[in-house]
Amino acid sequence: MEEGKRLAEEVRAAAARHRGAWSALVPTPHAVNQDAEPAEEAAYAEMEAAKQRLRDHICGLYGISAAELISLVR
Repeated sequence: MEEGKRLAEEVRAAAARHRGAWSALVPTPHAVNQDAEPAEEAAYAEMEAAKQRLRDHICGLYGISAAELISLVR
């Protein structure tokens, strides 16, 4: 169970970094900072990878597929 908690915290931390990168990319509703786009893309990829690790852990732990997990979430 500790592994799951650690992976969930990684997702939360990566999501927080992505929020910061997104705020730099879109500082106001009417402005986009193109220079921040590479950092935002990297933060998004990091967040997606963390989410994938958590999904893989949950699926492995319970012996279900990702499709089954998604079905349960709905």
